[in-house]
Amino acid sequence: MSTLQHPKPLNYVRVAWQSALAAGLCLGLPGGLLLWLILFQQIRRFAVIQPILHFLQAHGLYSIYILVLSSILWSYLLGRISRYHRWWWIAVASALGIFAAWFSPLSNIDGILYNYNPTLPIHLNYAASMVGLIGSVTLFVGLAYGLILRSLKAALTIGLTTSFISVLALLITIFVFDRLGIRVGTGNLAMVRVTAVDLITSALAGGMVLGVEFSRFVSRKRERFIQTA
Repeated sequence: MSTLQHPKPLNYVRVAWQSALAAGLCLGLPGGLLLWLILFQQIRRFAVIQPILHFLQAHGLYSIYILVLSSILWSYLLGRISRYHRWWWIAVASALGIFAAWFSPLSNIDGILYNYNPTLPIHLNYAASMVGLIGSVTLFVGLAYGLILRSLKAALTIGLTTSFISVLALLITIFVFDRLGIRVGTGNLAMVRVTAVDLITSALAGGMVLGVEFSRFVSRKRERFIQTA
């Protein structure tokens, strides 16, 4: 058998940190672009940032378009990391997962909770809404990745594990900020600050798990193909 038929096994430690870094840069940062611009503008005002802020605030859906576009770079990098050469299918799956989550009821949990319990504290409503948003995005994207591998097991494993770890990282971040005295609903841009970091930490943790699991299933599929060739 040639080396081409039996590629070197993946170094999953490398896969983990590269996937985490790629997800943080390509998904976490663009996902919170508006929030980071607001924070930067508070530190030092730049005339060029203000029109961008007004535009993104007036057209909320454009933030999703930016995330989808940046997910193309993430998809390319994940394809390189996992050795899945048809990275454009990852890009399609990423876009479908993001849009499916955004238009699902899970992205509007804060509104649903407010209708049923208007007296619910703001910070608890916020935590629930973020769990719904991050959990649904990571779940739907993970399911879509499993589908491009044509494996129900891969879809469920990638979707559920990525969603769980992302939500866990999110809740830990909210808890840490709360212990530091930065609670959503108390003013001083608390929601902006907490959410901006939430998106980074959940992207890092979720990207790490997603990258490892996706790479593992890609490797298994390749091995089965070699054995039957």
